[in-house]
Amino acid sequence: MDEEELHMNEQAIMFLMRMLDAYENIPRPWELTQHEAEEIAFSRCAVEEILQLVWDHPWTLASDTVEDFALKMELYKGSSVTDEQKRVFSVLAETSWEILQEIEPLEQ
Repeated sequence: MDEEELHMNEQAIMFLMRMLDAYENIPRPWELTQHEAEEIAFSRCAVEEILQLVWDHPWTLASDTVEDFALKMELYKGSSVTDEQKRVFSVLAETSWEILQEIEPLEQ
């Protein structure tokens, strides 16, 4: 299917699925530090959650869904009690903002 013919969120969904596929090419967990492995896991979690949200809201622009998720993660980061919580929500928020930068141009 030609990308020009895709509807509303299909390009964003395809982009997110390619992102998930890219996680298959990461180094093996034993080749990473615990910190690196956790950051990759948190980032992948963000991609999976955003993909599910975009699928669940087909009549909402993907960029709006991603921005909403990113803002929630920023809120959770700001209200975190522990450094570990802050780290998790920081990675989730950062990944979300990166995704948003990539999918906004797809919607134009």
